[in-house]
Amino acid sequence: MNVPTISIALCTYNGSKYIKTQITSLINQTLKPSEIIICDDNSSDDTLEIIRSIEAPFPIHIYENKPALRTVKNFERAVSLCTGDLIMLCDQDDFWIPTKLEVMSKYMTQHPKTNVLFSNALLVDENLNSLGKKMWETVNLYEHELQRWKNGHSTEILMAGNRVTGCTMCFRKSFVSEVIPFPTQIDKDFIHDGWIAMLASITNSIDFINEDLIWYRQHPAQQVGAKSYESIVQEKVTLKNRFTRPKTEKIGPFLSKALFYKKIIDYILENTSHKIEELDPLARAFEHYNLRAELPFKPRYKRFIPALVNYYKGNYHKYCHLGSSQLGILQAMIGDIVE
Repeated sequence: MNVPTISIALCTYNGSKYIKTQITSLINQTLKPSEIIICDDNSSDDTLEIIRSIEAPFPIHIYENKPALRTVKNFERAVSLCTGDLIMLCDQDDFWIPTKLEVMSKYMTQHPKTNVLFSNALLVDENLNSLGKKMWETVNLYEHELQRWKNGHSTEILMAGNRVTGCTMCFRKSFVSEVIPFPTQIDKDFIHDGWIAMLASITNSIDFINEDLIWYRQHPAQQVGAKSYESIVQEKVTLKNRFTRPKTEKIGPFLSKALFYKKIIDYILENTSHKIEELDPLARAFEHYNLRAELPFKPRYKRFIPALVNYYKGNYHKYCHLGSSQLGILQAMIGDIVE
């Protein structure tokens, strides 16, 4: 069986402090890449000088963006320049364990229907000391969710919040034509890794390896870092506020969610080969949030049947917030009726 060629798409911006350590970890891989594509986003420090001073047993191609493209479009450019059978996204400040390329390449070779693969990661401080926590813990990707993922529910899991970090990701060159261009107009927090994962999930062609194949460095200067569920959980609404807050305050988040899913659906239909019939989880999410936003304000009894039907369809369960309990899900439905 032929070993696939591998391109590493590495984006840099003022990364002089950590870039040599990262590239050294790429050079020390047990399976070497065929190339590293580096797109630098108009760095003002000596990042490029450091890169050019490094000797590697494979080509390192450097491209400079002037003016800067910012993170998402910088990665888009890097991916578009890759020529390998497999593409791995790389941040400038992490550390890849020596077997990362070998492990992921082997898996992709053995699973030809998998378009995207991702792994877990160990969180470390700026000096690469373990913080005693894994990446998947920060996004609530535990055994129960992993089993649901294996059972074909990856889209629904991703809709509760992205669980896939770009620097742990590997995907096929043949998949690039589907994912590029990366959308930037859907939502500021919906970036390239979430888009790639979501698109692959539609055909259940995204899988995972529960191994820490990178050390994910946490430091004050990073552009995108690991955010725990606890750090992004929404402010709880008190019982009193449920009956006194303005209607616009209640339905605002539902309207935003409905618009978010409509934008994703429209973008997929306009820019990929997928048909509306393949987008059922996304369409159901749009209908769920749109229904919650359009429940009649008065009289309240007219909300009862639509909300109850929506509950028994399982939509409150499928599209709940990360970490929601069964009681919290039931309270959300009751709140739609009585608030």
